[in-house]
Amino acid sequence: MARAHPIRIELSPDMSDLVESVVQSGDFQSPDEVVAAALNAWQAQRMVGNFSVEELDSLIQQGLDSGEPIDGEESFRRLRAEFEREFGVKA
Repeated sequence: MARAHPIRIELSPDMSDLVESVVQSGDFQSPDEVVAAALNAWQAQRMVGNFSVEELDSLIQQGLDSGEPIDGEESFRRLRAEFEREFGVKA
């Protein structure tokens, strides 16, 4: 585990009460754990965007149905070659 770096944050009374409540419930051992969990959830949400579970499942299925994966470098080589054929300019 990475070494903790102490910081100070200020919460609204409602947020502070919520943190205290979930610690007292036993769901978390400390306010630090509550904040870490909230930040992890926020980060995960940013990674998947605002897609619903159904949309994510559909996108995954589209990827699986699209055929065999190709290497990223190979993909860029193909795109450059297509650009050069189309525009006669070396990409």
